[in-house]
Amino acid sequence: MTKSLRQFVRERAGSRCEYCHLPDFAAQASAFHVEHIVARQHGGADSPDNRCWSCHRCNLHKGPNLSGRDPLTDQVVRLFDPRRQSWQRHFEWRGAILVGRTQIGRATIAVLDINNPQHVELRQTMMDHGDWPSE
Repeated sequence: MTKSLRQFVRERAGSRCEYCHLPDFAAQASAFHVEHIVARQHGGADSPDNRCWSCHRCNLHKGPNLSGRDPLTDQVVRLFDPRRQSWQRHFEWRGAILVGRTQIGRATIAVLDINNPQHVELRQTMMDHGDWPSE
């Protein structure tokens, strides 16, 4: 991957994870990945339209998954796609807890383990210090 592609994807994302919104200044920039939204093993392209800026934690939990179970309805649904879907439609903040507004949002939060206690604690600390980016 070229340095220019990495920089493009980072800037397009506003320098924060496109799933959990962790700003990349909270971790080493090298801990952020330019990930394939649809994994290559599932036919995903290497184009910028199939790439997103992801913290290592979200990327490692997502892996090649395309879908997950909505914990509320037990339905299998596609995971959130930051290139084709609106983050605000599928997610909302309740303090440091990310809440899914839709089946897609809830399944994505579950698969990526976005509300892991350590992740929530980090977000709360950042919010308390005014370091969490406003939506």
